[in-house]
Amino acid sequence: MLDRLDTKYIDLLLLHQQFGDYLGAWKDMEKAVKAGKVRSIGISNFESERLEELCEAANIKPSVLQVECHPYYPQNALKKRLAPYGTVIESWYPLGHGDKGLINEAVFTKLAKKYGKTNVQIILRWHIQQGNIIFPKTTNPQHMKDNFDIFDFSLTADEMKEIAKLDNGRRFFNMSLEDQEKNLGAWSPAD
Repeated sequence: MLDRLDTKYIDLLLLHQQFGDYLGAWKDMEKAVKAGKVRSIGISNFESERLEELCEAANIKPSVLQVECHPYYPQNALKKRLAPYGTVIESWYPLGHGDKGLINEAVFTKLAKKYGKTNVQIILRWHIQQGNIIFPKTTNPQHMKDNFDIFDFSLTADEMKEIAKLDNGRRFFNMSLEDQEKNLGAWSPAD
């Protein structure tokens, strides 16, 4: 893989799914860290009891857990589960998969006006203050610039509490663990 990427090491390698020999895969990733080929390792989509199983078996605890996380689904309970391991949430769908209902919530519009920012910038700032790692996807150069322009202001504790009221448990990706395992069976390494 390093030859294909034309690099000497990988900054962060994620174990993407909790299927098959995921504990063996984790041990191999730990070996890659010890060999200097990978600097940090993490997991993605581990929200079942397999999260604790992996963390307890790990010599190197996951640096991140990549999961769906946004103001409608802030993953507060999962963060509590991760705390003993020092693992941080890395959010995919940080903007709720671009959901206009989420982005246009009145609280974001009000705060955007107050701070001279966009609603999206307010949501991204919320993530930063929550301690989440974010990587909002865009190919629009102006959006890329705007996504970085969130470090010249801070939301107040009261504003963070107001945003917390949006937590309604709504996910934008709703596939059960069983369905994910079935879909994995349709995938082959040649894909």
